[in-house]
Amino acid sequence: MKRFLLLLPLLLAACRGPEVYLAPGVPFKLRPAGDAPAFFVNQEVVFRLPDGRMETALAALENKDGQLSIVAGTPLGQTLMVITLKGSEAKADVRIPLPGDLDPRTLAGLVQFCAWPAESVRAGLPEGCELKEEGPRRILLRKGRPVWTALREGEAPPYREILLENPSLRLSVKIRTLEE
Repeated sequence: MKRFLLLLPLLLAACRGPEVYLAPGVPFKLRPAGDAPAFFVNQEVVFRLPDGRMETALAALENKDGQLSIVAGTPLGQTLMVITLKGSEAKADVRIPLPGDLDPRTLAGLVQFCAWPAESVRAGLPEGCELKEEGPRRILLRKGRPVWTALREGEAPPYREILLENPSLRLSVKIRTLEE
Protein backbone atom coordinates (compact mmCIF):
# COMPACT_ATOMS: atom_id res chain seq x y z
CA MET A 1 0.00 0.00 0.00
CA LYS A 2 2.84 2.43 0.83
CA ARG A 3 4.37 1.83 -2.62
CA PHE A 4 1.05 2.65 -4.26
CA LEU A 5 0.79 5.91 -2.29
CA LEU A 6 4.32 6.84 -3.37
CA LEU A 7 3.40 6.23 -7.01
CA LEU A 8 0.03 8.02 -6.82
CA PRO A 9 1.41 11.53 -7.56
CA LEU A 10 3.19 10.19 -10.66
CA LEU A 11 0.05 8.44 -11.87
CA LEU A 12 -2.05 11.56 -11.35
CA ALA A 13 0.50 13.69 -13.19
CA ALA A 14 0.40 11.29 -16.13
CA CYS A 15 -3.40 11.60 -16.30
CA ARG A 16 -3.35 15.40 -16.48
CA GLY A 17 -1.90 15.49 -19.95
CA PRO A 18 0.71 17.88 -21.28
CA GLU A 19 0.73 21.34 -19.78
CA VAL A 20 2.36 24.40 -21.30
CA TYR A 21 2.41 28.07 -20.35
CA LEU A 22 0.63 30.43 -22.76
CA ALA A 23 2.20 33.32 -20.84
CA PRO A 24 3.91 33.73 -17.47
CA GLY A 25 1.49 32.46 -14.82
CA VAL A 26 -0.97 31.04 -17.37
CA PRO A 27 -0.71 27.25 -17.57
CA PHE A 28 -2.77 25.47 -20.23
CA LYS A 29 -3.49 21.76 -20.57
CA LEU A 30 -3.13 20.93 -24.24
CA ARG A 31 -6.38 19.63 -25.67
CA PRO A 32 -6.83 16.47 -27.72
CA ALA A 33 -6.33 16.99 -31.45
CA GLY A 34 -9.68 15.29 -32.02
CA ASP A 35 -11.49 18.22 -30.35
CA ALA A 36 -11.02 20.24 -33.57
CA PRO A 37 -11.97 19.37 -37.14
CA ALA A 38 -9.41 17.98 -39.55
CA PHE A 39 -7.52 20.60 -41.55
CA PHE A 40 -4.26 21.23 -43.40
CA VAL A 41 -2.85 24.69 -44.01
CA ASN A 42 0.33 26.48 -45.03
CA GLN A 43 0.78 29.88 -43.38
CA GLU A 44 3.02 32.91 -43.38
CA VAL A 45 3.70 34.05 -39.81
CA VAL A 46 5.02 37.58 -39.20
CA PHE A 47 6.17 38.43 -35.67
CA ARG A 48 6.37 42.03 -34.47
CA LEU A 49 8.82 41.86 -31.58
CA PRO A 50 8.86 44.22 -28.57
CA ASP A 51 11.78 46.19 -30.05
CA GLY A 52 9.79 46.77 -33.28
CA ARG A 53 11.71 44.26 -35.41
CA MET A 54 9.75 42.02 -37.75
CA GLU A 55 10.57 38.33 -38.24
CA THR A 56 8.89 36.06 -40.79
CA ALA A 57 8.44 32.30 -40.67
CA LEU A 58 6.43 29.74 -42.61
CA ALA A 59 4.32 27.08 -40.94
CA ALA A 60 2.50 23.96 -42.08
CA LEU A 61 -0.24 22.71 -39.75
CA GLU A 62 -2.14 19.47 -40.06
CA ASN A 63 -4.78 18.16 -37.71
CA LYS A 64 -6.12 14.72 -38.58
CA ASP A 65 -6.58 11.25 -37.15
CA GLY A 66 -6.12 12.49 -33.58
CA GLN A 67 -2.76 14.15 -34.24
CA LEU A 68 -1.76 17.79 -34.57
CA SER A 69 1.50 18.40 -36.45
CA ILE A 70 3.20 21.78 -36.77
CA VAL A 71 6.29 22.36 -38.88
CA ALA A 72 7.85 25.83 -38.60
CA GLY A 73 10.54 26.98 -40.98
CA THR A 74 12.31 29.94 -42.51
CA PRO A 75 11.14 31.57 -45.75
CA LEU A 76 14.16 29.89 -47.40
CA GLY A 77 12.96 26.42 -46.36
CA GLN A 78 15.10 25.55 -43.33
CA THR A 79 13.09 23.60 -40.75
CA LEU A 80 13.23 25.30 -37.35
CA MET A 81 11.02 22.95 -35.34
CA VAL A 82 8.48 20.15 -35.61
CA ILE A 83 5.83 19.79 -32.93
CA THR A 84 3.44 16.86 -32.68
CA LEU A 85 0.56 16.29 -30.31
CA LYS A 86 -0.98 12.85 -30.23
CA GLY A 87 -3.22 11.74 -27.41
CA SER A 88 -1.80 13.27 -24.27
CA GLU A 89 1.78 13.35 -25.52
CA ALA A 90 3.37 16.44 -27.05
CA LYS A 91 6.81 16.25 -28.60
CA ALA A 92 9.07 18.93 -30.02
CA ASP A 93 12.03 18.46 -32.35
CA VAL A 94 13.79 21.83 -32.18
CA ARG A 95 16.65 22.49 -34.58
CA ILE A 96 17.66 25.95 -33.39
CA PRO A 97 18.76 27.25 -29.98
CA LEU A 98 15.86 28.67 -27.95
CA PRO A 99 15.92 30.67 -24.72
CA GLY A 100 15.95 28.25 -21.77
CA ASP A 101 12.50 29.28 -20.50
CA LEU A 102 10.76 28.94 -23.89
CA ASP A 103 8.87 25.66 -24.29
CA PRO A 104 8.31 25.10 -28.04
CA ARG A 105 5.14 23.13 -27.22
CA THR A 106 3.60 26.49 -26.31
CA LEU A 107 3.13 26.92 -30.05
CA ALA A 108 0.61 24.04 -30.00
CA GLY A 109 -1.21 25.77 -27.14
CA LEU A 110 -1.44 29.03 -29.09
CA VAL A 111 -2.72 27.19 -32.17
CA GLN A 112 -5.39 25.64 -29.96
CA PHE A 113 -6.24 29.03 -28.39
CA CYS A 114 -6.85 30.42 -31.89
CA ALA A 115 -8.50 27.48 -33.65
CA TRP A 116 -9.99 24.93 -31.24
CA PRO A 117 -13.64 25.15 -30.17
CA ALA A 118 -14.16 27.49 -27.22
CA GLU A 119 -15.44 24.71 -24.93
CA SER A 120 -12.28 22.70 -25.50
CA VAL A 121 -9.99 25.68 -24.81
CA ARG A 122 -11.92 26.53 -21.64
CA ALA A 123 -11.41 22.95 -20.41
CA GLY A 124 -7.63 23.49 -20.58
CA LEU A 125 -7.58 26.74 -18.61
CA PRO A 126 -6.90 26.98 -14.87
CA GLU A 127 -9.03 28.79 -12.32
CA GLY A 128 -8.63 32.54 -12.60
CA CYS A 129 -8.49 32.44 -16.40
CA GLU A 130 -11.43 33.05 -18.72
CA LEU A 131 -12.00 32.75 -22.47
CA LYS A 132 -14.32 35.30 -24.08
CA GLU A 133 -15.54 35.35 -27.65
CA GLU A 134 -16.86 38.54 -29.17
CA GLY A 135 -17.69 37.68 -32.77
CA PRO A 136 -14.40 36.98 -34.56
CA ARG A 137 -12.35 38.15 -31.55
CA ARG A 138 -11.23 35.66 -28.90
CA ILE A 139 -9.74 36.97 -25.64
CA LEU A 140 -7.90 35.05 -22.93
CA LEU A 141 -8.21 36.84 -19.59
CA ARG A 142 -6.33 36.20 -16.37
CA LYS A 143 -7.81 37.87 -13.32
CA GLY A 144 -9.85 40.07 -15.66
CA ARG A 145 -6.85 41.32 -17.68
CA PRO A 146 -6.16 40.39 -21.31
CA VAL A 147 -3.31 37.94 -21.83
CA TRP A 148 -3.82 37.04 -25.50
CA THR A 149 -6.27 38.29 -28.09
CA ALA A 150 -6.92 36.71 -31.46
CA LEU A 151 -8.84 38.47 -34.22
CA ARG A 152 -9.80 35.81 -36.76
CA GLU A 153 -11.05 36.24 -40.32
CA GLY A 154 -12.48 33.56 -42.60
CA GLU A 155 -13.80 30.06 -42.06
CA ALA A 156 -12.84 28.13 -38.94
CA PRO A 157 -10.23 26.52 -38.82
CA PRO A 158 -7.71 27.33 -40.20
CA TYR A 159 -9.02 30.89 -40.81
CA ARG A 160 -7.79 33.10 -43.64
CA GLU A 161 -5.99 35.47 -41.28
CA ILE A 162 -5.35 35.74 -37.54
CA LEU A 163 -3.91 38.67 -35.62
CA LEU A 164 -2.60 37.31 -32.31
CA GLU A 165 -1.49 39.82 -29.66
CA ASN A 166 -0.05 39.72 -26.15
CA PRO A 167 -0.17 43.25 -24.71
CA SER A 168 2.07 42.61 -21.68
CA LEU A 169 4.82 41.07 -23.83
CA ARG A 170 4.33 43.77 -26.52
CA LEU A 171 4.22 40.97 -29.09
CA SER A 172 1.96 40.64 -32.11
CA VAL A 173 1.78 37.85 -34.65
CA LYS A 174 0.02 38.14 -38.01
CA ILE A 175 -0.80 34.71 -39.45
CA ARG A 176 -1.94 34.55 -43.06
CA THR A 177 -3.08 31.43 -44.89
CA LEU A 178 -1.16 30.86 -48.12
CA GLU A 179 -3.30 29.86 -51.06
CA GLU A 180 -2.53 26.52 -52.69
